[in-house]
Amino acid sequence: MRAVLTGPAALRAPIGGATTLIVDAAAVGGRPFRRPGEDTRLYLQVRSPDDDLTAAVTLRPDDIVLTCWENGCDVAHLGARLAVLEAEAGLADGAVGIIAMIATARSVFGLSSLIGASPRLAGIAWDADALAVGIGAPTPRDDAGLIPQLLQVRGLLRLAAAAAAVEAIDTAYPADGGDIAFLAELGAARRDGFGAKLAMSADHATRIASRC
Repeated sequence: MRAVLTGPAALRAPIGGATTLIVDAAAVGGRPFRRPGEDTRLYLQVRSPDDDLTAAVTLRPDDIVLTCWENGCDVAHLGARLAVLEAEAGLADGAVGIIAMIATARSVFGLSSLIGASPRLAGIAWDADALAVGIGAPTPRDDAGLIPQLLQVRGLLRLAAAAAAVEAIDTAYPADGGDIAFLAELGAARRDGFGAKLAMSADHATRIASRC
């Protein structure tokens, strides 16, 4: 399973076992950002398909993570903008993929529309914390793990990713959360066929990438 490091930890060393970093376009702006290694993939996170993509020219990300989308039309629109950007920057057509991040209730109901929305779609991820806030839940997890509403989202995402033939990326576990609960959630992600899991710390990234 791939470890995808996100949040502030993605902007500093060490990155643990992460093979992919997600950096927020608003956080890096036009500042130079050096990948820790040639084999490290870089994802640039934006909110809207109409956001400023100037950072994409500077950073040359492998994929764009789109967090505020409602249906496949938003993904297709971002894909069309990327095609223009690639042409202007002299990049190969289709060089930059798209990861659709489920962060709102509206995007949950748009999952089926991702199927065939864009050849750039490379994966579907989700943000349990953002969804919990959106539905008014005080926390995304209780003593038993993810709350029922979020477990439903997780299952729907896994099915949608399979139907669209793209990678399913599981949500991150809090960097300061309990170790036993983290390992239980990681084991469930491996069991259910997720290809990657988001990580909020270098330590979690290392444990996600480990086979044990």
